[in-house]
Amino acid sequence: MDGSGMNWAPVKMTWPTQSTQWMGELDAAKALAGTELASTGLRLESLKDIATTTPGPVGAAAGAAIEAGRKALAEQLGEAPACLVVTPFQSGIGQGRGYQRFLSAPNLLLELAKKLDGATAVSNAEGPQYALCVMFLATRFDHLATSLARFNALMPLPELVRTERRSHHLAKLETEKWVIPDAGPLPRWQALPLERCTVVKAAQQSMAGQIAVLESYAADSSPIADLAALATRKVAQQLERDQGLADLQALLNDGQADTSIRARMLGPGNAEELRRELLEGEAPGHEWVMSAGVLLVGSEKGLSFVRELVGL
Repeated sequence: MDGSGMNWAPVKMTWPTQSTQWMGELDAAKALAGTELASTGLRLESLKDIATTTPGPVGAAAGAAIEAGRKALAEQLGEAPACLVVTPFQSGIGQGRGYQRFLSAPNLLLELAKKLDGATAVSNAEGPQYALCVMFLATRFDHLATSLARFNALMPLPELVRTERRSHHLAKLETEKWVIPDAGPLPRWQALPLERCTVVKAAQQSMAGQIAVLESYAADSSPIADLAALATRKVAQQLERDQGLADLQALLNDGQADTSIRARMLGPGNAEELRRELLEGEAPGHEWVMSAGVLLVGSEKGLSFVRELVGL
């Protein structure tokens, strides 16, 4: 080895010409693709009077079904009930210090009733109101996370989703805080992250765009065949959606009663009557030290969807 190989050479950032010379080889194909694009547009324009579709007898029947479906959706979602979520992790709600926050079931009901007493959405509502209360009961963080996960899978309320994640992380912290991780010898070999290099990213973006254009011309197809393939994909997608809905319905129909989630329907009445009814009767006790709750207030029709969802 000569003496110059042992010296530190100054760094001069330059574009990697040799490594990216392949990009210039695409210029001819890109120019041809641009010419072919204009020709393709003219050919498609000439097909507009030949390739046409007509709804036929399906159009009239579909129109009535569309109107009925949109009306049903509007009626179902048009009266959204007021929603209140109480969790142990909210400021001023739970007891305890630091990460260890607790909220027993009776105290949860008191907090819900306190908020219901001054609920503006209930006070300004016209006519008698109903309330649907759902309680999530647990004695440990992992149990609370599991109960919330089952409900959030069907109706993911943002505050409940955050509570589920925090409970899961706290439960994981409790079980893993005594585990000493094995860091291994340092430093470690690892792959050079070329994908983060600005030069590589710019080259990849340029290459992806150029290759996508060339692939569209390399494929031998026709607009009519493409439309037929699109119709086939739409039918397959609809069948997949229908099957997914059928699987969800079957799962809910075969489900078992979950004692860690309790629900109760209240009303009709005003805010004061609903609050009083919420605190009446036999409720879960202080043995459920980890509790969260949801209170929905609205018309009987507006609560019908969630009422059926929780099996009331």
